[in-house]
Parts: sequence; structure tokens; C-alpha cells
Amino acid sequence: MAKFTKQAIMNCLLELLSTKQLDKITVKDICEICEINRNTFYYYFQDIYDVLDAVFQNEAEKSVRDVNEGASFYEEIVRCSQIVFANKKAIFHVYQSKKGDILKGYLSKIAEDCVGRYVEKEAAGYDLTESDKHYITLFYSHAIIGNTLEWIEKGLPPSRDDLMHRLSVSFQATIRDMIESCIKDQKSDK
Repeated sequence: MAKFTKQAIMNCLLELLSTKQLDKITVKDICEICEINRNTFYYYFQDIYDVLDAVFQNEAEKSVRDVNEGASFYEEIVRCSQIVFANKKAIFHVYQSKKGDILKGYLSKIAEDCVGRYVEKEAAGYDLTESDKHYITLFYSHAIIGNTLEWIEKGLPPSRDDLMHRLSVSFQATIRDMIESCIKDQKSDK
């Protein structure tokens, strides 16, 4: 029952976010929709931002758990971005709030995990340092996050598939060059 109640509160927040900005949602709003009292809400969460953090944490864990090892980079970034695309209005309202950094933190976690797996695959057989793998992972993750945030800022236009495709094509077109450049730099440093 406790797990159900906690999930219900999280679902209520997402439902409210589809119609209201995060900063305009109250604990009372959530309690009314969930048909719970304030004490029940505060038993599970400190405040609305704690609920939002739990939603993103839950989605991040699900994203890591549901990895499809045989999927292409494109398929994986689309899968990892599913919460954004399935809850466009909610994501836009979070982005516009004073706690929009929660969204950026979530996007960073998901992008770094997804990209990191593909960097590891592409780096197999190369003598690439962990530091270089980390750099490459952050380089591509920041490109994905920046483009995603710009897309959100523009009001989430219907160009989602084009954005995901372009990010995937850019990664595939440049990852080997990036790896080889890091290896070349390693050799010149010696």
C-alpha cells in the first residue's frame, strides 16, 4: 500500500504539471487529486520538489534498468528520453519553474549513462584512458542536453524525431575521430 500511495502522489504531480506550472502547484492540489490528507503526503515527501525529484529518480532508475544492449544509439536515446516526450507539457512547466535545474540534473544523469555505454562500446580495442572516456562521454552528453534544453525552451515543437536522429548521426559520424584524437594526444604527451 505504501508503494502505491507514493507512486500515486508522483503520478498526481505529473498530471497537475500537464496543466499548471510547477511553482503554482500546492501540496493541497496533490492531496485533493490523490484523495489523501496532508499528513500522508508529508509521510512520503518533504515538499513538491521532493516529489519531482522522486519522479525523475524513478525514471532514471527505470532507464538504467531497461537498457537494450542490442539497440542502436538512436533507439537508446529515444528510449531514455521517453519521459520528456510522453510528458511534454509537464516537462515544459518544470523547465520554466525556479527549480528547472532538477530537470537538467535528470537529463545529465540519463545522457551520461546512455552515452557512456556507447563510448565504452566504441572504445573497445583502443587504449583509451578512463579520463578520456569520461571527457568524450561529457562532450556528447552536453551536446544532447543542450539541444534538448533548447528544444524544450522553444516549446517542444514536433521536431523531436529530427532532433534525436541528428544527435545520433552526429555521434556516429564523429565518435571514432574523437577516440583517435584522444589517443593521438596521449602519444604526444609522452
